[in-house]
Amino acid sequence: MKLQTSCVECYACLSSGTRVKILNLLKAEKKLSVLDIVKHFKLTQPTISHHLQYLKKAGILSSEKQGRKIYYFINSKCGAQCNVF
Repeated sequence: MKLQTSCVECYACLSSGTRVKILNLLKAEKKLSVLDIVKHFKLTQPTISHHLQYLKKAGILSSEKQGRKIYYFINSKCGAQCNVF
């Protein structure tokens, strides 16, 4: 499935401070599970998962399942091609 995202959608996704902090964390750590990300916030796991899905839908993040965990990482080929990262 190829995501088609405009730069406007990409930047709109980054309007949340929480999502920007998640991206900064992933930029530093490269790949983390939801539970690893939750440890860095005073938010619930469902809230973090919601933000991760928003970022994934925008094409900014990708994920891969390893066993029972899903790991998230910054998509090196953002669908918007706006070179934000």
